[in-house]
Amino acid sequence: MDIRYKIVINIIALVFLIILARLYFLSVVSHEEYENQARHNITRIEQLIPARGQILDRNNQPLAVNNLGYSISLSPYLGRKKNLEILDQEIAKITSLLPNLNPEQLRETYLNSYSSYNHNYIPIVSYIPYEDMYKAYTILTQSDNIKVSNATKRYYPNNTLASHIIGYIGPATDSDIQKNENLKFIGLVGKTGLERYYNDFLQGELGYIKTKVDVLNQTVEVIDEITANKRHDMVLGIDIELQKTLDLEFEGKAGAAIVMDAHSGEILAAGSYPEYNLNYFIDGMSNEQWSELVNSPNNPFLNKMINGTYPPGSVIKMGVGLSFLEFAGINENTIIDTPSYIEVGNRRFRDWKDGGHGSADLIKAIRRSVDVYFYKLSQKIGDDKMASTLSSMGFGKKTGVDLPNESSGILPTKEWKLTNRGEPWLIGDTIITSIGQGLFLSTPMQIARYTALIATSKLPTPHFVKKLGDEEIKFESKDVLNDFQKSKLGALSLGMYQVCNSEDGTAYRVTMKSPVPLACKTGTAQVVGIPQDIISRIPESQMEYYHRSHAWITAFLPYKNPKYVITILVEHGGGGGSATGPIITDIVAKMVELGYVKK
Repeated sequence: MDIRYKIVINIIALVFLIILARLYFLSVVSHEEYENQARHNITRIEQLIPARGQILDRNNQPLAVNNLGYSISLSPYLGRKKNLEILDQEIAKITSLLPNLNPEQLRETYLNSYSSYNHNYIPIVSYIPYEDMYKAYTILTQSDNIKVSNATKRYYPNNTLASHIIGYIGPATDSDIQKNENLKFIGLVGKTGLERYYNDFLQGELGYIKTKVDVLNQTVEVIDEITANKRHDMVLGIDIELQKTLDLEFEGKAGAAIVMDAHSGEILAAGSYPEYNLNYFIDGMSNEQWSELVNSPNNPFLNKMINGTYPPGSVIKMGVGLSFLEFAGINENTIIDTPSYIEVGNRRFRDWKDGGHGSADLIKAIRRSVDVYFYKLSQKIGDDKMASTLSSMGFGKKTGVDLPNESSGILPTKEWKLTNRGEPWLIGDTIITSIGQGLFLSTPMQIARYTALIATSKLPTPHFVKKLGDEEIKFESKDVLNDFQKSKLGALSLGMYQVCNSEDGTAYRVTMKSPVPLACKTGTAQVVGIPQDIISRIPESQMEYYHRSHAWITAFLPYKNPKYVITILVEHGGGGGSATGPIITDIVAKMVELGYVKK
């Protein structure tokens, strides 16, 4: 055979073998890979965004809801150069029917999200109210390039009411998305309050729908679908009617108020004042509105219930008195001489009452708020023992309330002062700490919790949530007192009862109209120190407003069968009883009206 013929035959055979090998590779080895690629090319996965859970009060009255409306998305293929004219035509159609929309902005939004690898419709309008869309709906949905979907928008029907409790939502940041990848699709996240603390529950779980589409992006077949979780409403212990009473009482005032179940820690009403309109953060606000909020000297963005830290003043005297009973070798009936002042070194520590109180036992020291009683005995036991008792009662620690970024306050000690101030502890520090002044700072929530401890012997965990979906939520109450301390709570409660119900009690004149017997304690926390050369302090009413003392009252009721705690702080209110007594009386009257307590 001719050698050239053999060469040709061999070449043909080799080519044939190469073709067979390639066919084998394509049909067998690469079959799965190409099958997956083919499936990917014709499969579209669309995330289904759940409606955010509602927030309701204890009687299912709405506090945070979702208004229903629509969103608009465009076909993912209009960003190609050959389709840009169609993109502009579709946007022109949309804006002719919805003239409030800006066509340039819609185009920019679309192109910023466009990718040749994306096969899902691109959102260009997140929310349009139903009343604006219903006339345009029929026309827009006739276009294959325009997709109109159901959408929701957060709405706070009571505007300012309970704003620091509820909080608001806003656009998710890159940091938020790193913590929760679902936010990439949801887009919104709780920023403050319960909206933030319970965000994962309120936002629900994403669903999805997996479909086969043709080259025109039309659905051929639904492959799989998981609906978004819908059971994520949250019910609070808040009573909106009682909440309105707090708001009314704090009109024109700054401060905080808390009404809490003394046993469970469930909060029935609470507020930080002044409040702000939550819907501003959904709908936007004017420059004037923003300027008014950020420049207000009353700090409306500060949640004063848990982040405002104030000298507790005389409301701390029951806790300090308990420390005296345990460590000073006295009982509640031991009489202590209480002149108008004591002298330590070259400084005088004066009683609030000119001339002093003569003498006092613990009950009188609470009833009349006798400063010198506390000055004397605090030196006897020292700061360590006093701080130990107060720490066990919850001071210097977070309460565990279900709101973000709670403050711990400051329970000052030798170690704390040296570490944080670089200064040694002085006898004067011990003395003024005993009446809740100096470096001592607490939050209204800590005071409410401590009051509940005196009333019930247990330290509850304050909380706002009552139910998550269908699940009742329970919070822990701690047994923090020893047997001796528990045995003396009755003496502390009696002193508090006399504050409100004895004619010489510091709150008698302002709480005597309460329809339910109260056990209470007032406090006046100085903002500006009194110089040593001042003999008589000028009346609070004659001071400049921001130099006036903060006014406290904390109480439990009814006295003989404690059920609820009420704690009130009025910033720069002056005298504790005069500023807070009328407020607490009106709150109790509303609680009687609503059936929480009986006369």
